Amino acid sequence: MTKLHELADFGQALWLDYIRRSFIEQGDLGDLVESGLRGVTSNPSIFEKAIAGSNDYDEALRELSDKYESPQKIYEALAIRDIQMAADVLRPVYDETGGDDGYVSLEVSPELAHDTEGTIEEVRRLFQAVDRPNVMIKVPATAEGIPAVQTLIGEGINVNVTLMFSLEQYDQVAEAYIAGLEELDASGGDVGQVASVASFFVSRIDVKVDRMLDEVDDRAADRLKGTIGIANAKMAYQRFKATFEKERWERLEEKGARLQRVLWASTSTKDPSYSDTLYPDNLIGPHTVNTLPPATLNAFRDHGTVALTLETQLVTERARLEQLADLGIDLDEVTDQLLEEGVEKFRKPFADLMDSIAEKVERLDAGWQRMETRLGDYDEAVSGAVSEMAHDDVMDRIWKHDHTVWKADPQEITNRLGWLHIASVMKENVPRIESLVEEVRDDGYTDALLLGMGGSSRAAEVFRRTFGVEPGYLDLAVLDSTDPGTVLSHLKRLDLERTLFIVASKSGTTTETLSFFKFFQNHVLQLLGDEEAGAHFIAITDPGSNLADLAKAFDFRDLFLNDPHIGGRYSALSFFGLVPAALVGVDLERLLDSGLTMASGCESCVVTGNNMAARLGAVLGELTKAGRDKATFALSSDIASFGDWVEQLIAESTGKSGTGILPVVGEPLGPPDVYGDDRVFVHLRLEGDDAHDAQLAELEAAGHPIVRLNLADLYDLGEQVFLWEMAVAVAGYRLSIHPFNQPNVEAAKVQAHRMVEEYQASGELPRGQASPVDVDVLHDFLSQEVEGGSPSPNSKHTYIALQAYVQPTLETEAALLALRTELRNRYKRATTVGYGPSFLHSTGQLYKGDAGNGLFIQFTSDSPRDAAIPDEPGVQECSITFGVLKAAQALGDRQALEDAGRRVLRFHLGEDVIDGLDQLAQEES
Repeated sequence: MTKLHELADFGQALWLDYIRRSFIEQGDLGDLVESGLRGVTSNPSIFEKAIAGSNDYDEALRELSDKYESPQKIYEALAIRDIQMAADVLRPVYDETGGDDGYVSLEVSPELAHDTEGTIEEVRRLFQAVDRPNVMIKVPATAEGIPAVQTLIGEGINVNVTLMFSLEQYDQVAEAYIAGLEELDASGGDVGQVASVASFFVSRIDVKVDRMLDEVDDRAADRLKGTIGIANAKMAYQRFKATFEKERWERLEEKGARLQRVLWASTSTKDPSYSDTLYPDNLIGPHTVNTLPPATLNAFRDHGTVALTLETQLVTERARLEQLADLGIDLDEVTDQLLEEGVEKFRKPFADLMDSIAEKVERLDAGWQRMETRLGDYDEAVSGAVSEMAHDDVMDRIWKHDHTVWKADPQEITNRLGWLHIASVMKENVPRIESLVEEVRDDGYTDALLLGMGGSSRAAEVFRRTFGVEPGYLDLAVLDSTDPGTVLSHLKRLDLERTLFIVASKSGTTTETLSFFKFFQNHVLQLLGDEEAGAHFIAITDPGSNLADLAKAFDFRDLFLNDPHIGGRYSALSFFGLVPAALVGVDLERLLDSGLTMASGCESCVVTGNNMAARLGAVLGELTKAGRDKATFALSSDIASFGDWVEQLIAESTGKSGTGILPVVGEPLGPPDVYGDDRVFVHLRLEGDDAHDAQLAELEAAGHPIVRLNLADLYDLGEQVFLWEMAVAVAGYRLSIHPFNQPNVEAAKVQAHRMVEEYQASGELPRGQASPVDVDVLHDFLSQEVEGGSPSPNSKHTYIALQAYVQPTLETEAALLALRTELRNRYKRATTVGYGPSFLHSTGQLYKGDAGNGLFIQFTSDSPRDAAIPDEPGVQECSITFGVLKAAQALGDRQALEDAGRRVLRFHLGEDVIDGLDQLAQEES
């Protein structure tokens, strides 16, 4: 007895808003039917992602492209076959319920939404082509669609009336259904052989109304958020009951006519701060259907509540609708807009689907692949790992949020898997983000500065560096360094009157982020005063965080509450990445569609051997086990910054419990003789770029394993984000580690805090021992550790980590690159470079949590100028400076490394950082 069966006992049928071929062929749909699923709805968006992102349809596409030139005809052939297969799986439900349930829905082209006769002809043709009694054809409840419904019902065709938002629409649709049955009866037809549902959309109302409530300066507005969609639906249900209790209906019912059940559509939560079962929990009642996407279905099966809720609190619901009107929001106007937008929301995916079919056919003809692997002797181990994952249903368990994939304890697993579905949630939030962007552009803002660390900032920087800034949008920079020179350089270059500050922190307590905020807020307050200062700040954080409270207290322009079930390094396609991306002009819809396409190719119904993320995760995990634990990245220059994001994802996710995958990013490719046998090379290659091809071919010939990921354009970064998130989660499973926590990150924070407390008590920081800036000292340290006498039993896996607590500049970047290249070539060891304290929030976890193979060379410097950090927001008193904070973090990091048994050499470079680095890059004296 499942929750789906319990719903059926209450009179509600649960349908699934999802269909694709592998889902049917692999038995997933059949399993759900056995668990109580009673129907399926489909839409072009799901179909388009499955075609573009997987090989579900490749064979059929090859055959059909020889037969048809038109993508429309190819689509129809594919879709009809899918609908037939799904209808056959659901036929037992149809038979057992006497035709009350077991339906599959297929929609007409959205181009016909305003064409009555065209809709009628299309529905007739599709209904006949599918040739299954348990199929429904979707018809939108537009002014032109409703009369088509009446005609089609009158002909005995099952109709799913969709895109319903208002009570007025409901009345018209119910009238069309009853009138159609009367016509069918008058013509001698059997009214008991036709079925229909009236699909009432719920969450989209809240998305639009909540944005309007944000503009209302009234506490009552906050209380109404997330409630209007349910209130409206409950009123529609009351209309349903009243309609089908009238004498006119009773005459039809006596002849066997079926109720036109209300179907709740758009029932996934679009606001990540709301419960993921908000709508299914609150809309349970007799003679209804609820169609859920897979993520919401899984959530409801896991922690949803089955109770008769559809007719509870009706007085309260009516009062909410009255309060909405009192606040000046006309719900009828809202629903009219939603209908218009809804037609477009269906039209665009349909057009995208046609484009995807044409593009996929072209790619199949050209032999283009998203991923190619050349693993040599390791191929067998990887294939074995993939087979093992298939046997253990690992991908299916991941999608179902099964924490036992990784650990028996669900802590920091079950509440860290929101990234699996965030792209679809964020699609509904794009208008809100774009509204902010339009607002600040209209207000004359020209710059944005993101104040954040680690996962709160990496994606934003990638999007800025990759896509640049579209004309008329804000130029974005990221501040993730406590170096006072860096902080002051931003203050100097920015026109504060035209700058938007993005304060980004998941926890809302990140020391560096809050220090940045207090510093810049102080300057904005001095310049603009209390009344105007708040408009220059927005916050991105988790619900209930300290930062959320600060945003309200200081009247920030906007506050974006992120899904709390996402860790920082997995947040690229959430508000943390998308708000900054939108400010520079990135097309969010396109980026999210890219991520959803990859997600579709990585879903559990995809045969594991064809699942890109499963295979990539197996490659990372199995090669690490075999000693090739240095994932060395070569990236096309236009997407080079993506390496910084994936570096954090891999290092912080896998570097723990005495193991780890070291991501090597930014190290120039060299000839085979400068590498040991601990590397796997990963090539992210934009189409048309052959810059690394020759060198990688040479490395492959020398026996190094190669993974190539092909990107058609810059927006394929959305695909890469999801691919790597899932692949790293899979790699964690293969390595038997917990990929979502960061147990060693806190160590450096604790030590740094202790250093700051000592400074505040005595006025001085502890003295940190530094070696003279001498190339001989450097090589004595490295030679002793790399070439002999190392205490580590895994000395062949040694790597060299350069940790630069200095001001990041182009000159510093070049000097560090020269040094790391010299060390790599000389010692044939992998090298990494990180700026402190930023790297503490990424590779810092791996450095302290892996097997202890790192040799750490720390660089510190003097700050010619310093900048004070206000003790609290909005106050002038300061007891610490950025220079002190940075020095404390360097000292704390070193202490944490040494406490973990790591080997550390520190050079203090004084004021001339470049000269010191150049000295160390020279040959020994």
